[in-house]
Amino acid sequence: MSPRLTTLFPMTSDYAPQGLYPFESDATASLELIPLSVRYKLDCAEVKLHLPQWQALSVDERAQLLRLPCASPDEVSRYREVLNDMIDRHHAVPPTPHPLEGDEPWRTLSHWPQVVADQCERQGLLLPAISRWQGLCESDRHALFVLGRSKHSQAEFIAAMRLFFGD
Repeated sequence: MSPRLTTLFPMTSDYAPQGLYPFESDATASLELIPLSVRYKLDCAEVKLHLPQWQALSVDERAQLLRLPCASPDEVSRYREVLNDMIDRHHAVPPTPHPLEGDEPWRTLSHWPQVVADQCERQGLLLPAISRWQGLCESDRHALFVLGRSKHSQAEFIAAMRLFFGD
């Protein structure tokens, strides 16, 4: 397994200053798995990347995708272009377009996403006031949404809830 990466480009989250959340696994920190911040960028770029495609990239290329900004329309376009170039070089199957619909649950501030509420109930966690959800930056809301819908990362979901909202 690769050593845990440090010195990465900061993302917008105060909770993940190196682009990785502290609750992400060692396999994610080594970039064997796709970090939540990259998953957020992929969603912003409207691209679905499968794990074999990610793992076909070199660790340096994966780190570049972690560091590369993806906020403004120009950055999103550049991110998609860089990703497509990388995948073209390493993998026969191109990334799948995954258009946003405009009502993504992590962008909705009026209520908790149902998957987060359901996961809290399954884990016996109290759902904080909606103002706490509204106080998170978009990338943190996205991370919690992704973890909430996951069937296999309950420990990371619980850790994210504790990190974002305390005990």
